[in-house]
Amino acid sequence: MSEYLRILYAIKKEARTYQSDFYRKNAALVSEAASRGHISCVSTSGRNMGFWSLTTKGQVFLSKHGGAV
Repeated sequence: MSEYLRILYAIKKEARTYQSDFYRKNAALVSEAASRGHISCVSTSGRNMGFWSLTTKGQVFLSKHGGAV
């Protein structure tokens, strides 16, 4: 789980485009985070932002499991 938390924290710190090397190297964990609703590429208005960002659910998960506040 520590690797998963590291990925969430990295996404929280810096949004990167879909094609970045970061996402290519961590595709499995990024897919898992998206499927759990911890990250999203859709804005609150329903539009594609072009990058992944941490959701509120992801922030709560990260805080609860000691990733970062």
